[in-house]
Amino acid sequence: MLRKAVSLRSISLLVTSALLIFLCLLPLTASAYSIEDVEWESTSSSTLHWGETMTDDENGDKYIIKVEDFTKDGYVHVSLTRNNEIKGFSFIHVGQSFELRDEVDGQDIKVHAKKVTLNIDEWTGNMENPSAEIEIYRRGLPEFEITIDTEKDEFDPKTMSSLQEITATFSIENIGYAEGKDTKLIIDSDGMEIANGKLKYDIYSLEKDEVAEPITVKFKAPQLWDETEIDLKATVEAKDINNDLNEDSETKTLTIEPKVELILTKSMTKEIYMDETAHVLVTVRNSGKYTINSVTIQDFMIDGVELRDSITLEKTLSFAPGETKEVFSYSLKPIKEGTFTAPKATASFVASNDKEYTYESNGPKVTINGPDIVITQALDKSIIQPENEVKVTITVKNEGNRDASTRVISTQFPEGTTFISGDTILDMVLGKDQSSSYTYILKMNELGIFKIPPATATFIDMEGFKGEKISNMPSITVEIPPETVDTETSGTSDSSDSSDTWAASHSASGNYGANLEQTSEEKVQPGFGSLFAIASIAGVYLLRRKN
Repeated sequence: MLRKAVSLRSISLLVTSALLIFLCLLPLTASAYSIEDVEWESTSSSTLHWGETMTDDENGDKYIIKVEDFTKDGYVHVSLTRNNEIKGFSFIHVGQSFELRDEVDGQDIKVHAKKVTLNIDEWTGNMENPSAEIEIYRRGLPEFEITIDTEKDEFDPKTMSSLQEITATFSIENIGYAEGKDTKLIIDSDGMEIANGKLKYDIYSLEKDEVAEPITVKFKAPQLWDETEIDLKATVEAKDINNDLNEDSETKTLTIEPKVELILTKSMTKEIYMDETAHVLVTVRNSGKYTINSVTIQDFMIDGVELRDSITLEKTLSFAPGETKEVFSYSLKPIKEGTFTAPKATASFVASNDKEYTYESNGPKVTINGPDIVITQALDKSIIQPENEVKVTITVKNEGNRDASTRVISTQFPEGTTFISGDTILDMVLGKDQSSSYTYILKMNELGIFKIPPATATFIDMEGFKGEKISNMPSITVEIPPETVDTETSGTSDSSDSSDTWAASHSASGNYGANLEQTSEEKVQPGFGSLFAIASIAGVYLLRRKN
């Protein structure tokens, strides 16, 4: 019997212990604290007269505070209403408060009389429009200020140490109005791997204005092909006295440079004269820590110059980490004065992610000095009849930036033409953007299409740079117009009048303007059929003149 009693006592003790443990493990309810435990936060204040109200709508829970009455000994009677139900009331003096504990929702409130003005009349002893300055307090909540510190905001794996780590320090301060219990730090690394530390820390509790010990975490620097922004996020969670969860977050954006980059440098002579040579050098450097294969490098020609060397401006090469190669080296011969910007050289390759990456060089400038003589010939008409005249105008212009002594000569004329009058030589110094011209007249004696021989310009400047330029060769057509017979009249018009009318009609219609620039170098003779037709027309023309 004794052994049985001992066993029952042991079982009873075990059950009691288990029950106590179970009760301890149960979550705390909203009624687990008293009004004396509340840490208050001032939310609003207002001066109220007899019968006036104020509303406090903090955290979505609305209280109506009403001044019901005043007493001559300095007390104000205040009532509290929520959801059309009076929750409490009290007489309070200046500096006094009364509190309401909301055990259901934890929307605790405190009403404080900050100032009471009775305005008692000395003669009657009555209060005249008394008022009270009422200040409202709500249950304070924890709030956290989070700071994320890194040694810098931009990280370049190409220049980092072999460890290639990003160190972040998280600092937390409770700037709210109440203690935060069961406080936790949760880190979102946006895909970065942990090198040292973890992503979740228990801080337990932080009192109001308390600062937690800094937490340092190291991450592996990502190795990426593209420049990428990573958002490092820290979230602090804590429970307040009512076991409600409070949460604050902070994010810091880090820029991660690509793990590989090709640096192209294009250098070029900055300034030359028209008779000098410009030199170009293109180099490529792999600034990354990985080998890049099958890189296609291209360079492009600049305006105002031409290649002096036989070179192909495209190559395919591979680059080891940190390797620099001289890819192109060539010389350029100026063909025109001016300042020109070189096109950027490019290097492209396809990475392991099947994406093509292209890098560009700088675009250097070159200034080419010297005279640039341009000479042109123009005709006042392009289609005329035999024995008529054409005026040739030769214009020469210096489009360069240096003065040049210039001599222009027109000494050759087509066969079947006669020089009538005018100038055939121009000799002068042409400055920058300066031009001059001269004219002469030719008589066209034969039928056909004729090229005006080019005028030649020779020049020399003060630097001793000299050269020769040749003009264009405009064309002129000499032909007899088709005869127009008027069957309604007995007479015919004079041949010269007919010729003038025909030339005017061709000029007005603009048919001859398109033939100013012909590519043939010699006089063009018509074919056999054309000769026969022209001979027939000529016979009729001569017969008419004889008659």
